[in-house]
Amino acid sequence: MKSFLPLIREEWRLLLFGFTMTFGSSLGQTYFIGLFSGEIRDEIGLSHGEFGGIYSAATLASALLLLKTGSLIDRLDLRQYAYAVAVGLALGCLLMAGTNGVALLFVAILTLRHLGQGLMSMAGSTTMVRYLDRYRGKASAISGIGYSLSEAILPSLVIALMAILGWRLSWIFWGCALLIAVPLITRFMLHEHTERHDKYLASIGTGQGASDGVASRQWTRAEVLRDSAFYLFLPALLAQPLLFTGFMFHQVHLVEAKAWDLTAWASLYIVYALTSTGCKLIAGVVVDRWGAVRMVPLVCLPLGFGLLAIAMTDQFTAAIVFMCLMGISVGFYSTVSSPFYADMYGTLHLGSIKSVTTFTMVFATAVTPVAMGWMIDAGVSINAMALGGLGYTLAASGLAGVAAFRYIGRTHPPFEGKL
Repeated sequence: MKSFLPLIREEWRLLLFGFTMTFGSSLGQTYFIGLFSGEIRDEIGLSHGEFGGIYSAATLASALLLLKTGSLIDRLDLRQYAYAVAVGLALGCLLMAGTNGVALLFVAILTLRHLGQGLMSMAGSTTMVRYLDRYRGKASAISGIGYSLSEAILPSLVIALMAILGWRLSWIFWGCALLIAVPLITRFMLHEHTERHDKYLASIGTGQGASDGVASRQWTRAEVLRDSAFYLFLPALLAQPLLFTGFMFHQVHLVEAKAWDLTAWASLYIVYALTSTGCKLIAGVVVDRWGAVRMVPLVCLPLGFGLLAIAMTDQFTAAIVFMCLMGISVGFYSTVSSPFYADMYGTLHLGSIKSVTTFTMVFATAVTPVAMGWMIDAGVSINAMALGGLGYTLAASGLAGVAAFRYIGRTHPPFEGKL
């Protein structure tokens, strides 16, 4: 991975900012909030279903709100945007700490999901592809390690802190830590951002901001929504968040149906995290060499074959294969998705465009657990659902392949690029 070193030496400040945004967004991610679910349900007196309903409703409301707020990163100074999101996310932590009923719980989850999973996550990915257009893949990979690192270390820290402080004071701690760390890092890492942004706008105006294989036209959101290729690519880009969320939300049922040991299953998350991190770095090199558009038809296939492994056997080896293949898909997806939209549609209105795609993704992740829950209640086997997931990935990959073939034909021959 020596090809990463020139980028790190040259742009370590901006990379650290992107990493901070993706890491900090963890406070609004499902896995982080879910660690407090038992204490919250016991305190307020909610069943699993009631808490899940409140969470899904808040997540859907967050997605709808993102259609309006997603374009803020296109219009605000990046430093002001980061400060505002950090303050808002910290406020969400304080709201969660003070939750005493359903209404306040809904508002707290809405704030955490919208500002964490939505706006802060968007800041990291958008900044990388907007200002580092020559290294979009590698920059996205480095920034995306923030997700993997947070998933690896925060659960243990959260559980330990809850044992010491309790769940309410823990939320206050995390909110204060975020409020101190993010503005400080933003101030020092983006102290020369005005000059960088002016150069970016100048390059867009002269058409010099597009490297080989990258769209020079700056599409608006309305134009993207009228583009037929967008709808051919979208199912493949939704496959990983849709299927990952659905099967992970019901992972206890999966483990029970397969008669696996839950502790052994949980230990595989280390394998998943390592695989995902390695594939992010590989994907960064691949994207910068051959472009993100070519990779989209392939990103969901490993997950599909992982689901096939689950459907074929009850042996625990299927769990190992599934976790490894899921890590491959997640690693490539997280690195490919933002450069893809930049390559296809430009970066000037990227926040506005990604607000639509993020809305679609969040909607899918909110609906899939409920839909799979209904199927489980109706007696549909986990094997049948896994085969259905495989069928979805194959169909989505085929549609994206058609769109990618058309795109390549309009730009340049395949496999012509540079490291």
